Amino acid sequence: MKKLPLAIAYMVFAAVTIAPSHRRLLHRMGAACALIVAFAMMLLVPPVIRSQPAPRLKSQFKVLPRVTITVLVDNLVADGRVLGEWGLAMLIETGQRRVLFDTGGGRVLADNARALGVDLSKVDAIVISHGHDDHTAGLSKALEATGKTDVFVHPAVFRTAYWKEGSRGVPYTMLVSREQLNMRAQRVVETAGPTLVIDGIMVTGAIPRVTDFEDTGITTEAFIDEAMKTPDTVPDDQALFFRTPEGVVILLGCGHAGAANTIRYVSALLGENRIFAVVGGTHLLSASPHRIQETGEAFQRYGLQKIMLSHCTGVAAFSSLAAAFPGRCSWPAAGSVIEFKK
Repeated sequence: MKKLPLAIAYMVFAAVTIAPSHRRLLHRMGAACALIVAFAMMLLVPPVIRSQPAPRLKSQFKVLPRVTITVLVDNLVADGRVLGEWGLAMLIETGQRRVLFDTGGGRVLADNARALGVDLSKVDAIVISHGHDDHTAGLSKALEATGKTDVFVHPAVFRTAYWKEGSRGVPYTMLVSREQLNMRAQRVVETAGPTLVIDGIMVTGAIPRVTDFEDTGITTEAFIDEAMKTPDTVPDDQALFFRTPEGVVILLGCGHAGAANTIRYVSALLGENRIFAVVGGTHLLSASPHRIQETGEAFQRYGLQKIMLSHCTGVAAFSSLAAAFPGRCSWPAAGSVIEFKK
C-alpha cells in the first residue's frame, strides 16, 4: 500500500514527458492504476453499507408465523421487576431471530433485560428509530451486551442539532459517534431508504411527510442551527414493520415523521390498505385536538385493530384515542409482552 502514491506520481510524470504516440498506452495504464487504487481504498473503508431496495410486492414480504415483542424500556412499568425511564426500547423475536428496536435513555435497559430473563447477547441486529438520547443513550451498554452485531441507522442520526434551553440552543448529537459505531458494530447499515433487517422485518428509512396536520411534535424545541431559526425536521426518524398472520404491524420510536405519514408509507410499500397494529411512541404529547382527531381518522381509515401507544404519546392523546377506539387501545409499558400469531 505504501508504494501506491509513488506509482501514481510516476504515472503523472510520464504523462507530461512521454512521446504523444505512446500516450494511448499510458492512458490505459493510468486507468488500470486507478482501479488498483479504488480497490485498495475499498479495503480501508470502515464496515458501512448502504441500504438495499425494499420488496415492493406483497408476495415478496413473508408472513412471520409468530412474533413476540418484549418492552424493555418505557416511561411506565407493567411489571414490578423492572424500572421506568423516559425512553423506549423493544425486543422483537421471530423464532430464532431477535431485533432490538431502540435502547432507551441509558439507565435501565440492561437491568430490565436481566430482570425479564432477556439475553441481549442473542440479539441479531439493533435498529435505531432516530438519534434522540431517550432512544440511543443505552446504545453503548446494548453493544456491550450484544457484542458485535449489525446496527441499522439513518445516516442523519450522526448530525448535530440544537435543543432549546432557556434562551440558547444547546448542541446535541448521538452519544456514540459514527467512528465509534463502525469500530463496535459488526456492520453499520445506513438506512436512507427501506431496508431489510432480518428475514421478514424491514425498516422504513426516511418517511415522506405528506399530511398537513402532522409535524415533529418538537418544532419549538429542536433546531438545526444554534440561533434557533430553523426547526429540526428529524430526518432520521424511521419505523419498523413486519407481517403477521393477523396483519401488518408497525413499530414507532417517537413517530416524529407523523404516525399517519408512517402508516401511509408502509401501506404504499406493501400495497396494503389495511394495517393491523401500531406499537410505540407517537409524540402527540403536545398535539392539538385537531391533530389527535385527524390521527384517529387515519387509524380508522387503515382499519387498525390494535393501537398500542406509549412513551411520548401523552396521557391526553392516549385517553382521547382510547375513547374513540374502545377495546382497541392499550399502553404497553416496560415489562409488557405482546404476541402476534395465528
